[in-house]
Amino acid sequence: MVPWAHGVNVAFAADAGTDQRNVLVYLFLRFGMDGLQLLAPADDAAYRDKRRTIGLTTSGVNAGRPLGTLDGTQFFLHPAADQLRQMYVDKSLAFVHAAGMPTQLRSHFEVQEMVDKGIADGDPNTAHGWLARHLNVRSLATSELGATADALIGTSSLSGAPGVVPTSDLESLPYFVTEERGKLITALNKGDSPSAKSVRQTLKTVDVVRERISALPRIPNPNYTYGDLSQKLQPLARALKLNMGIEVATVDLGGWDHHDNIQAAFTTAARELSNALFAFTDDLGPLMKRVTVVAMTEFGRRVEENNNAGTDHGSASVMMVLGAGVNGGKIYGTWPGLKDTELDGGDLRVTTDYRRVISEVLVKRQSQDKIASVFPTLAYKPLDIISSV
Repeated sequence: MVPWAHGVNVAFAADAGTDQRNVLVYLFLRFGMDGLQLLAPADDAAYRDKRRTIGLTTSGVNAGRPLGTLDGTQFFLHPAADQLRQMYVDKSLAFVHAAGMPTQLRSHFEVQEMVDKGIADGDPNTAHGWLARHLNVRSLATSELGATADALIGTSSLSGAPGVVPTSDLESLPYFVTEERGKLITALNKGDSPSAKSVRQTLKTVDVVRERISALPRIPNPNYTYGDLSQKLQPLARALKLNMGIEVATVDLGGWDHHDNIQAAFTTAARELSNALFAFTDDLGPLMKRVTVVAMTEFGRRVEENNNAGTDHGSASVMMVLGAGVNGGKIYGTWPGLKDTELDGGDLRVTTDYRRVISEVLVKRQSQDKIASVFPTLAYKPLDIISSV
């Protein structure tokens, strides 16, 4: 895998440029995105009672946009997420409510690590991430373009993936490995040893990168903002346009730990999430026929607002699935309700294990026929969010 931008990592197919597989973009909204603020049952009496000052409403200044129903409950999308609503209406985006990690832990870092490893409470620990297992059990031969995950971001879902060559940016490769340096490195790596062959294959890939970068227009898509997610998805879109055999990409977006003043902070974050995802899909154009985005967080927030006009660490939240093969325009899952007797110790109860959603994408979009090796403790039970390979 290769870190393509800060917090973005990609894994390449072996025969870069000829084997154009479907692409999974795994967007991790780190530090507890409040699903009840993004997609709220604003007309629910328990919701209104527990979020008297911060919750979305059905009318007025903080009114959400009516989106759809789940188990008879009407949901309203945050008003700053208009582009998400348009993609939902266009049936390219689906939501999964009350989804998340089955755990009693409420530590950001502990639960993030569990999510990246694909394990829940009671599961045996593992050194590898679920994305690495996905690549390994399919015997995917990756090219030598690879890198360790960014330790500051913690993309351990790819920990253990094959092919590791540290590099900070794919587009910088031709500048670091010039044609002259390539000839010298080739001369120093003659013979049939595995290491020599690996070096020569890497240099061939660099040559392909050099050729395709020179032919790629550098006209920026005007829909991108200067926000964090836009600045990560824009270079990822350029990477996909190079047709270098990218199969999976991880994107990390933090800034969701809203313990206070959530209305202002969440509005900014939701707007960037919405606008950046729209810009990404618009930028890719026809390439989106091969790209599926899965967005999730490690846990949601407590149902009841705190004394600082914010929300504390909770349990279930919202997942999003966007792009190729998605049966969009629908809210999936099982709604547990927000009455005190329906909560998990004050939290929205997890009714859909996040791995069910990911498993379906891996099986139907990436032809994973050994899903039990990716998530060994969870039976495969698709929600029918994905329609085709």
